[in-house]
Amino acid sequence: MAVPLNTAAEIVISILYIIWIFAGVVIYPIFLYYLTLTFTGLRYNSRFIQPPIPPDDELPFVTIMIPARNEGMVIRETLLAMANLDYPKDRLEVLLLDDGSTDDTLERAREVASEYPFIRVVSVEGGGRGKSYVLNYGLKLAKGEVIAVYDADNRPEPDALKRLVSMLDDETPAVTGKVRTINWKKNILTRFICMEYLYFQLAGQSGKSRLYGTAILPGTNFVIRKDFLEVVGGWDERAMAEDLELSFRVIAEGKRIAYNPLAVTWEQEPESWRVWFRQRVRWAAGNVYTVATHIKHLGEIPGWGLRIDLLLTLMIYYLLAIAVIVADVAFVALFLTFGNITWFTGLILSFVYLAFLLEIFAGLYDGRIKSLSCWLLAPFMYYTYSQIWVFISLAGLWEGRKAKKVWYKTPRTMG
Repeated sequence: MAVPLNTAAEIVISILYIIWIFAGVVIYPIFLYYLTLTFTGLRYNSRFIQPPIPPDDELPFVTIMIPARNEGMVIRETLLAMANLDYPKDRLEVLLLDDGSTDDTLERAREVASEYPFIRVVSVEGGGRGKSYVLNYGLKLAKGEVIAVYDADNRPEPDALKRLVSMLDDETPAVTGKVRTINWKKNILTRFICMEYLYFQLAGQSGKSRLYGTAILPGTNFVIRKDFLEVVGGWDERAMAEDLELSFRVIAEGKRIAYNPLAVTWEQEPESWRVWFRQRVRWAAGNVYTVATHIKHLGEIPGWGLRIDLLLTLMIYYLLAIAVIVADVAFVALFLTFGNITWFTGLILSFVYLAFLLEIFAGLYDGRIKSLSCWLLAPFMYYTYSQIWVFISLAGLWEGRKAKKVWYKTPRTMG
């Protein structure tokens, strides 16, 4: 039996009201919050002053750990970047932690290590169990009082390490820097990733540093005091998002993670949609594990604002997916119900899109990206790149419940 048109319209309108209530109570406040983080991030960066860097003879001994698996394509340039760091070499140790590579990673790494005695190539025993296992293995060998972590495709700027260690103190046992995309000009995808990273660091690092005095550890370009790392138990070998998981434990200890936007490293990002999708699903699955592990410990985080922020950070993949779905469904439902959209309702429906666009433009401005291609692509990013997050979130939920804690790495495409 067919449903009368009036009844069908009433049902759609009822659903629409529910969507609006949910958007008004949950989605719109979250976007307003991230707009706040965007502007506080701009303020943090504009007023950031590099702390004095100690004389060379007062700098701490640093062990740089580089976990690697089948990184022959990029490892030589990465190790040369470490050798070019403006850091006293008698206070520096670089551990290339090879986790059973089957390509020429070992050969290329040993060639560079033969020229620089402070670079040591280590074959990880019993590997294949993930990045966290490799880092814990290296931690047992590290001689430094400070541990630095870089991914195998990273090329830090010469002053990056000095800038990072200059912010360490008793209340700040960890400091992270900025990550830039070295291959952002390659194609549309790498431009989207570049814009995403610039915004994340503006709001998620600079903004949080301004509001709460702490940032979040990324997977690369950070330093942490070895004694503190040992106290908290090193890296969680069950975690696929080991950086976020460790960040939670640092903050739960009542300590802070400083963010230095002038300590820059350049890294390669995926150049194919398939590789990018697989990488993000893994990250989303890692968030699932971190949520399940730490949600019951939120009360240990100092301050309600920071607790809510960390909860949002843990669930960001799913909140973004929900926001996209709500905005899309509301737009379609309103159009089908009334046949047209007024300027007022259109403005309300477009709030998520307009907020998103403003945030991306702020990231481009802060990152000093002058390329016209990025500014012209930004308006299309929400309707393309962001829509895929719905599928990433669903895949991450599935992956999170069954994923084995093994090594996942992003295939490289350049040297």
